[in-house]
Amino acid sequence: MLLTDKRRFAMLYRIFTYVMVFTIAIVSTACAEIVPDFLMESDPDCRPLPPAPVQPMPKHLQLWFEVLKRPETDYQRMAAESISLAHKKGVPDLLQAIPTLETILTTESTHPAARYAAARALITLDSRDSASKLLEWSQKGGSDLRQLVEPALADWDFEPIRTVWKERLDASNKQHRRELLLAVRGLARVQEVSALPTLRNIALDVARSPDIRLAAAAAAGALAETGLESDAQLLQAEKRKSPIINRRCAIHLLQRHTSEAAIKSLLELATEQEPTLAAAALERLNQIDSHLVLPLAEGAMKNLDANVRMQGAIAYIKLPTTDRIPALAELLNDLHPGIRQHVSTELLRLAQDPALDETIRSTSMAIAQRDQWQGQEQSALLLGSLEHQPASTRFVELLESERREVMVSSAWALRKIADPATASAIVDKIRRQTIARKNVYPAGLDQQVAHLLEACGKMQVKQAERDMIGYIPKVGAMGERSRGAAIWALGKLHTGTPDPTVAELLIDRVNDEGTMPPEFILIKQLSIVSLGRMKAQEYAPEFRNLLEKGNSNDAISLARRWALKELTGEEYPLPEADPIGPGTWFLNPLVRAQTNSP
Repeated sequence: MLLTDKRRFAMLYRIFTYVMVFTIAIVSTACAEIVPDFLMESDPDCRPLPPAPVQPMPKHLQLWFEVLKRPETDYQRMAAESISLAHKKGVPDLLQAIPTLETILTTESTHPAARYAAARALITLDSRDSASKLLEWSQKGGSDLRQLVEPALADWDFEPIRTVWKERLDASNKQHRRELLLAVRGLARVQEVSALPTLRNIALDVARSPDIRLAAAAAAGALAETGLESDAQLLQAEKRKSPIINRRCAIHLLQRHTSEAAIKSLLELATEQEPTLAAAALERLNQIDSHLVLPLAEGAMKNLDANVRMQGAIAYIKLPTTDRIPALAELLNDLHPGIRQHVSTELLRLAQDPALDETIRSTSMAIAQRDQWQGQEQSALLLGSLEHQPASTRFVELLESERREVMVSSAWALRKIADPATASAIVDKIRRQTIARKNVYPAGLDQQVAHLLEACGKMQVKQAERDMIGYIPKVGAMGERSRGAAIWALGKLHTGTPDPTVAELLIDRVNDEGTMPPEFILIKQLSIVSLGRMKAQEYAPEFRNLLEKGNSNDAISLARRWALKELTGEEYPLPEADPIGPGTWFLNPLVRAQTNSP
């Protein structure tokens, strides 16, 4: 009895694991969230230029080709790996390595590591003429080599591999699961319809391992657009053994079916209590036609499972109306970050439709008035992005939130909206946080104050100047982001109008070298930017001299370049981009140093 219980537990655990693997990706499909940005990072843009790849020289290639012919395993492996990497980076003239790579692949004495690297290089080089050799030696080699080669042969649609896979499938009871899964997936990839009956039988066999059944059902579903409805219904009805796996297989079988019978089965599965099944069925119905999901969508959006809620939301997002927006906006409060971020982003997109805009704004305002921090955060991000001025009073209130997410997003929203009526409240919050940060330093305080200081710079709030100046000195408690935003905002306040006192404080930050702790790069960069913005002409010679000594691809040099153009109109050329890896390649050729000696 105890053994039976252990086996039952093991089977249930395996079922749970397999089902979770197939469903966990559903919520992760959420699109990119709205992320609070900083104006000081883009106005002006002084980010270093993207790195430029280091390309190997012709001498590199000749060395690699020579080393490939060496008998040492590591030389063969590393040269083959370098060729693969170089090809991916667009280096030409590598196809001449193919004969040597084939020799490494097919030599009996080759070490498995070198054979694997040679096979990968041949695949990377798209050497389809090597397909027969790759097939032969993948079957002689180990499982890892087959895992590498067989998917490539499927991509190339190499006909002989089909026979191997079909034979493997016919003897599936005697096959190792990794090889069997390769065959199942490969046959689906090459659309080998003759394998459909065998795949169906495996999917229907409740005695089989769940992962093999699920893969076979997925492959069968990929091969057929009709004809599997009865099999799906049979699996739905089979509840004596592995009922969850049975119904998950049914959904896989119907992945391309659109018949009335298929839709009927999917609608039944969409109402299952088991959320992994309901989510998968709703996902398929959304793919066919989201109108099919509409009767279930509102209930789905209240389900305890995040994947089910997401599919309900997707139906309303695909088919939005003013009546559906309120239910959708409720998900701004969702406990799952992926869902609320997805809905927020989609509502922002939908607000571009004049017919939906007002409803989205009003429902988001209602969410902002509630007590749930999730909805407060997302409504701030959404309404801030829409620059919805009526929300500014509420966001001033939310500055007092104890949740980092809310205090930061509401400050960002106030900067985006830039309502002059909020200026006094913003300055008051900056002053209170400036005092508080010297004693306690809660998470989010630096970012919140930085957004508020940027808001003051954007709105030209002169009453905040004294506070901004207090953030210039190198005091750790004042925070890098807050100090940077204050310096950036001072430049905005004094655009075109130099202030000697402020300029002197800023140049001290620029020239702060060798002290401990060192000054932040961001502070130096923004100090240079503000000096240029306020037309502090006396610093132009210093910036010019430093650029002449080294026009580097770093934030400080790029800031000097921008500032010099603001001060004098001079436009220095852009620096060269920094190289990126590998930086050094396997066996770099020796370059002799030049000397003046004869």
